[in-house]
Amino acid sequence: MVDNVFIGLMTGTSADSLDCAAINFLDEEMHVVGLKNYDIPDKLKDQIKENIQAVKLDVLKVKELDVSLGIFFAESVEDFLNSLSLKKEQIKAIGSHGQTIKHEPQSIKPYSLQVGDPQIMSDYLGIKTIGKFRDDDISSGGQGAPLSPIFHKEVFFNPGEERIIANIGGITNISILSDQGLIGFDTGPGNCLLDAWNKLNLKGDYDKDGKWAKSGKVNNALLEVMMGDKYFKSNHPKSTGPDYFNLRWLRRCLEEVNKEITANDVQATLAELTALTLANSLKVIEHKAECIYFCGGGVHNLDLQERISKNVEQTCVTTSDLGVDPDYLEAICFAWLAKQRIDGIKFDMEQITGSKEEVYLGKVFDPVK
Repeated sequence: MVDNVFIGLMTGTSADSLDCAAINFLDEEMHVVGLKNYDIPDKLKDQIKENIQAVKLDVLKVKELDVSLGIFFAESVEDFLNSLSLKKEQIKAIGSHGQTIKHEPQSIKPYSLQVGDPQIMSDYLGIKTIGKFRDDDISSGGQGAPLSPIFHKEVFFNPGEERIIANIGGITNISILSDQGLIGFDTGPGNCLLDAWNKLNLKGDYDKDGKWAKSGKVNNALLEVMMGDKYFKSNHPKSTGPDYFNLRWLRRCLEEVNKEITANDVQATLAELTALTLANSLKVIEHKAECIYFCGGGVHNLDLQERISKNVEQTCVTTSDLGVDPDYLEAICFAWLAKQRIDGIKFDMEQITGSKEEVYLGKVFDPVK
């Protein structure tokens, strides 16, 4: 019986497509009704990129993108529901993370900006929508991210066993699940620098299978400069985004090396950076996990997975070994978070984001009649 359905939406920090998940919650169990992916139109991709890379935000451009993405999300959900023969009346709520444009948890006035107006979605579809998931956490002294570790605990925790979940999207975040508690934070870049350098060199939106990176050699001088960044030396809780790890950041590192480096060697070095920062993050945490369960777009980068395997001491598999599609884990997470918000559940995020009190994750946007 399909009567308690929540929709989860996630674009991720790579900003290449929209993942949709329809989840039916029955008797405290999650049942996947359907999963679907929608390419973000090129014009919107360009606007997202422009806003992310802007040193100073243009309020009018941000607002335009907020509206355009809200409409795109709503139209995608409408098509998604039609493809599943679901009626809008069957949907309890939509959980939409939105597209992150800026994430500044360390600024004088911390903030995290996501676009894709939830009110537009709610009005367009006539469905209650949950958005702005990070706001209350930041208001309570937290970093607002990552949020997925609490979902990882919900679905993957197994008493008496330690498990590591690694999500490689634009940014890499990890969750360590154990009887001792939950640890979760961003280790650093995932695909964001790889994708940006790939596009800059006219190689396409991403490095398919990591073949271009594999054709190059790691430049140790560049790797050393990049690894010297303060973010990698800071303790968790911590979070970051592609507004920090971007082409400006890479250019500064290249200028510091001040030597000619071939483009494919830079790509190889960026892949090594993602692998090494993940491995180093695990080494500073006491854990006994024998496996790392991967999810996110990074699971398809064969070169990156090989580099990670060489740098870590654990067996590398995907969350499909735990029964969850690695490509849609984040979208499923936001369907679950939407249900938690509708159920009025607060979370203690102190060990993950550093917030000082229990918080609601998400704000509720009811359709305006």
